[in-house]
Amino acid sequence: MGPAPDITSEGARQKLGEHIAMSKRTATKPAAKGRRKKKSYAIGKPCTEEDLEAALPPIPDDFLCEEMSFWSWWDSPEGELWSKMSDTLEALLNDVGLDAGERKFLWPDAGRLDLDQSVRRINQQYPDFPEQTIKEFLVHWIQALYVPEGYSESQMNELEGLTAQWAEDVNPEKN
Repeated sequence: MGPAPDITSEGARQKLGEHIAMSKRTATKPAAKGRRKKKSYAIGKPCTEEDLEAALPPIPDDFLCEEMSFWSWWDSPEGELWSKMSDTLEALLNDVGLDAGERKFLWPDAGRLDLDQSVRRINQQYPDFPEQTIKEFLVHWIQALYVPEGYSESQMNELEGLTAQWAEDVNPEKN
């Protein structure tokens, strides 16, 4: 910062006074007429229901019905079974590999099994789990949950293509 201005001369005091007077005028100048006032969204300011409704887009009824049925499904017997199966089978499949090109599950203690053989194997261990639901879970697992270690990006892309085609062939009506 430079030296302080010399305000001992009459001209300097007059210029300084003009500057201060100008600052006061601009600081106290009223807002231009016709200009809209900005809305303030201060933290802690109460918000009315009308404010919220205006800010949110309308939600279609069919979307709400689908959303409600999705969340209520988890409380249904099917949803509870799926949840129990997911926990159990994810742990069971933790050490299982996949040969997506040959469409085989690589079980450490049972070798290479296809989808139907794997379904039967799991059903023998967990007879409360229906075979069709096990099959649906395994298809979900190969598409969404199986992530091999050490794959490059191109290998992952190839795997995704193979598993997508596998799932399409198993359930053509679902895809």
